[in-house]
Amino acid sequence: MTVRTVTTAGKLPLTGVKVVDFTQVLFGPMATQILADFGADVVKIERPGLGDIMRSVDVKAVGIEDSAPFLAYNRNKRSLVVDMKSDGAMEVVHRLLEDADVIVSNFRAGVASRIGLDYDDLKDRYPRLIYASGTGFGESGPLAKLGGQDMVLQSMSGALWHHRDGEGRPRIYPTSFIDSASGMALAQGILLALIERGATGKGQRVDVSMIDTAVFFQAQEYTNWMMRGFELHWERDNLVGVFRTANGWVTVVGLFRPDPLRAICAALEIEGVVERAEFATPALIHANREHLWELLEQQFSRYETDEVVSRLAKADVLCGPVFDYDDVIAHPQIDGNETFRELTHPVVGNIKVVDSPIRLSASRAAQVYEAPPLLGQHTEAILSSLGYTDKEIAKMRGSGLVA
Repeated sequence: MTVRTVTTAGKLPLTGVKVVDFTQVLFGPMATQILADFGADVVKIERPGLGDIMRSVDVKAVGIEDSAPFLAYNRNKRSLVVDMKSDGAMEVVHRLLEDADVIVSNFRAGVASRIGLDYDDLKDRYPRLIYASGTGFGESGPLAKLGGQDMVLQSMSGALWHHRDGEGRPRIYPTSFIDSASGMALAQGILLALIERGATGKGQRVDVSMIDTAVFFQAQEYTNWMMRGFELHWERDNLVGVFRTANGWVTVVGLFRPDPLRAICAALEIEGVVERAEFATPALIHANREHLWELLEQQFSRYETDEVVSRLAKADVLCGPVFDYDDVIAHPQIDGNETFRELTHPVVGNIKVVDSPIRLSASRAAQVYEAPPLLGQHTEAILSSLGYTDKEIAKMRGSGLVA
């Protein structure tokens, strides 16, 4: 596996953009990492002691510095520990905001207002500031005060219902796709606001909710439901499925072909299936899906995965092997894409992380990657840059205001 270790300094698209980051867990940190990857100076505000909740969400972690989920989404940031419940905390925050371009938070509804960090508290004082907030359910409405979490939002957005097994039981997606999608949407919103500010000189509010993002990512299913009155399900309604081979599994997508069953049978030399009356039309194939799958899987199991993929690819049938993570890491395509980066962490040592999927020809080679910060690693440097003297910083540390 080729792992990029690029450390060449250079100007990136967001060089000079300063972000004050109050987010934690996944949704917000995903957004701010996207900004940080392309040059933004992201100052991550963390609470004393534990910091971002994700520092502790790892069953294999020994301490708060080696949580894999935290390390995945917090590179290229600087950590400043401030006790937001202490007197003097808002003075530190306002010094940060004096030359900041963006403030990002994912507070529950009401928290920002209570501590003086609501949009209405800041918009007049900092007219160029972009105020970005991520929420579970939006800023208003009956559920606005509820906290959002990926699996809960899967449930409440229709995604789990759409992902039912053969017995009708909803199944949780084990990947936090709503958190990730919401983070990417929040980053897009911030970038749009930065572009508009370049034209108008004015900041604005950017609001992304997980519920809206989850529904948006099911746009074709919802549009079909509202227009046609039935559930669009690409797997159940088409010749699409996962089949066991002699040494693994393969996913077959029988779409975009006029007669995919005939093409599959011809490619795998399966006889006596296409001719059956029970499979004569797409509607009959759907009605008799369970029986057809039994017949096909018996035939798929005659071949190893690579041969199935080769035969179907030659027949122009979309297909691919089911890879585990080790397969993906070792695959030459991933290697060629340089999908992973290696960083040196002061506690953990060398760690491998997933690179940004965004490729910019003029900027990619200039990216500088720093490991996710230790809790409070940059507190003193940041405070010094804000004009605090060594004596003042020592006093702030002594009072517990910063750490």
